[in-house]
Amino acid sequence: MLNTTIDETLEAEFALRQRHPEREEVYDGHRQRSAALRARGNCLLDQRYGSGPRCLLDVFPAGDGAPVLLFIHGGYWRALDKSDVSFIAEPFQRVGISVVMPGYDLVPSVRVADIVDQVRAALGWVIKQNAPERIVVAGHSAGGQLAAMLALDQAERGSGPIVGLVGISGAFDLRPLLRTSINDDLALSLPDAEAASPLLRLGELPPTARLVPLLAAVGGNETPGFKRWTGDLVAGWSAHGAPATSVELAGCSHFTILDAAAGEDGDIARAVRDFAGR
Repeated sequence: MLNTTIDETLEAEFALRQRHPEREEVYDGHRQRSAALRARGNCLLDQRYGSGPRCLLDVFPAGDGAPVLLFIHGGYWRALDKSDVSFIAEPFQRVGISVVMPGYDLVPSVRVADIVDQVRAALGWVIKQNAPERIVVAGHSAGGQLAAMLALDQAERGSGPIVGLVGISGAFDLRPLLRTSINDDLALSLPDAEAASPLLRLGELPPTARLVPLLAAVGGNETPGFKRWTGDLVAGWSAHGAPATSVELAGCSHFTILDAAAGEDGDIARAVRDFAGR
């Protein structure tokens, strides 16, 4: 365990377990809905994309040539599983978007930088296996950070199949977490946190870098810290001349915002469909 000096303000902003004792009930509802969707079939489960024990992904196909939504689960890089969020695939699969949900190894068995590399490998699997012309990368919480890192990889390369980024309550600057109890599990140094922070990578991009369109969503009932992360990402994205929209979903917490993500007619669903051309 790191010798971390806790900043109580940051702890209240970002360490959500005590703030949301209802989260396990929310998770249970998501897991039940997810299990029901998988039980209906029309999915390929636990496809291996890497060597790590959790480097498996679930595919909810929508036909040959369909655009792909790569959706990455959250859990502060230390918890949860791809199977917890299967339910989000249903409305997108229905309109002709294949959904791929990767799992990844968790800290402390790996480092955050290793998880970033794992989701890169998952994206590579999608490109090799499906060769989609359009990929939307999206994620919740830590998954939002991971999805943003994929979009920034493409911006640095200059081209690729990613056509949009959806960050849902994303953790876009890891430096504040160094002064919270979360870092007892993450074991991040300052250089680690800087290297894994999309906001810092964004600031280092050349002005000519081409960024894909962004939707960043946050719950109305979330902490100022998560709202600040979302606003800062949209501002930085816009500063590079890329389309970037922020939406605050009234009544949603950090956990119930996933229910909004699975809604057919909300801002998140519309953005995914628009990016995917559906």
